[in-house]
Amino acid sequence: MNKISTEQKENVMIVKSTFDAPRDLVFEVHSECKHLTNWYGGKEWQLSKCEMDFRVGGRWSYCFKMPNEDACGLAIYKEISKPEKIVYKDHFLDEQGNISSELPSSLITLEFTEENGKTTIVNRWEYPTEKDLNKMLEMGAIEGLTEIWDRLHAYLNQL
Repeated sequence: MNKISTEQKENVMIVKSTFDAPRDLVFEVHSECKHLTNWYGGKEWQLSKCEMDFRVGGRWSYCFKMPNEDACGLAIYKEISKPEKIVYKDHFLDEQGNISSELPSSLITLEFTEENGKTTIVNRWEYPTEKDLNKMLEMGAIEGLTEIWDRLHAYLNQL
């Protein structure tokens, strides 16, 4: 079972978990669609679209098929330091594929550190305002990430 820690500082949420896998592998499964389609999403979500140009300035376009709806997002990579860090701006997309004006975008920073063959991910979500962050938390962001990281733990154990 996935153990996570969370800390909120105004408009920033910091979530941490440790995975029983080397950092190079944990970084790799975040950087290729062939891996992401196996673990990225909640228990009842299927990553139905994954197109990635994994480089600074590149984009990751993705969609989830969920029981009652579909949801899509667009990430634009700001910084990539293999295997230590990935930074991207993450946007919700509306039904026409445009960046949503209804839901806030966030700056996501993933930091990967390794100790004794285990990798800790520090996932930092920064929203424009504390109200925006709280809206996402009310929508179940922590629960969603917990399910995603549970699936990541299971996937890494298969590799």
